[in-house]
Amino acid sequence: MSISSVSKKYFDQLSGNLPPRVLMDVIGNARATLEAERLTDKMNGRGKVPVLELDSIPEKLILIGDIHGDLQSLLWTLKEINFDRLLRNPDNKLIFLGDYVDRGSNSIGVLYVVCFLKQKFPDSVFLMRGNHEAPMEFPFSSHDLPLELARRYGREIAKSIYVNNILPLFQSLSLIVLIPKQLLIVHGGLPTAEVFIPKSSDGSYEVGSAANNLLIRSMEEILWNDPIEHTSKGFDWEYSRRGYGKHFGITVTRKWLNATGSKLVIRGHEPCQGFKVNHQGTILTLFSCNESYPGYQAAYLKITREQLQNANGVGEFVPYINRIPKLPGLL
Repeated sequence: MSISSVSKKYFDQLSGNLPPRVLMDVIGNARATLEAERLTDKMNGRGKVPVLELDSIPEKLILIGDIHGDLQSLLWTLKEINFDRLLRNPDNKLIFLGDYVDRGSNSIGVLYVVCFLKQKFPDSVFLMRGNHEAPMEFPFSSHDLPLELARRYGREIAKSIYVNNILPLFQSLSLIVLIPKQLLIVHGGLPTAEVFIPKSSDGSYEVGSAANNLLIRSMEEILWNDPIEHTSKGFDWEYSRRGYGKHFGITVTRKWLNATGSKLVIRGHEPCQGFKVNHQGTILTLFSCNESYPGYQAAYLKITREQLQNANGVGEFVPYINRIPKLPGLL
């Protein structure tokens, strides 16, 4: 199946000017699915707590990092993983690490695709929140999604879609995903304060109001932090040059891994050569955008349950990282 056939079969609306009603409907359906997800027993993290804990290790796991409006790389990746067949099995999971929008040429198309996947495969697809999905909480200059909407639909329709559909969707996205005894997944990084998710007597994670308040206060760091190998003056962290967030050291990583019973942190947020390793093999960064970063590469992770259980450090994950080639325009 070619990439063009993927777009024609599943995302035919992308080949033209995506009607605003179609976009609003698919975003609304995805948001409703996300809200319903938090009220079910299939995952811990119910209510409004933006932490999802899978109840089992996926049979097959796909992780896709920052996309930033790079629709071509996203469609190529979906074709490579044979997403329609893969996601029909609810024991397989596709997790997006956030930063769907801004910088690239088709943030609207990317939003449409990820929301379509969430509504079509609600048990298999999980959408995380990146710093580019928190423009109201942490404003930044490169948030050009509103401009892309205005160019395509005009100012009034664009404002309505943005305020009434897109911003509520962003607020429904998860901040942390936990795969039990395996992975701690965030977009940016780990909070430097001790705001770990407490466990109850039966070993499950407490997700009540206290944990919720701690996590909300830590949203900036979860979305904006970056790992660093050496902090100034030997402290556990230092302020970030991004303007938001912090750089955190290996001590912070070890505390979080111990607190959640995880063996590896996987995150996005930083352009790199598809992936990079920090903190003695305990942090893996994935980056899945080519278009706006010509000096970098893009990649995604595809791993089976057995491979995940047997891997103990980033080095053993590298064989399951797949490069995304730089592509010409396809739509």
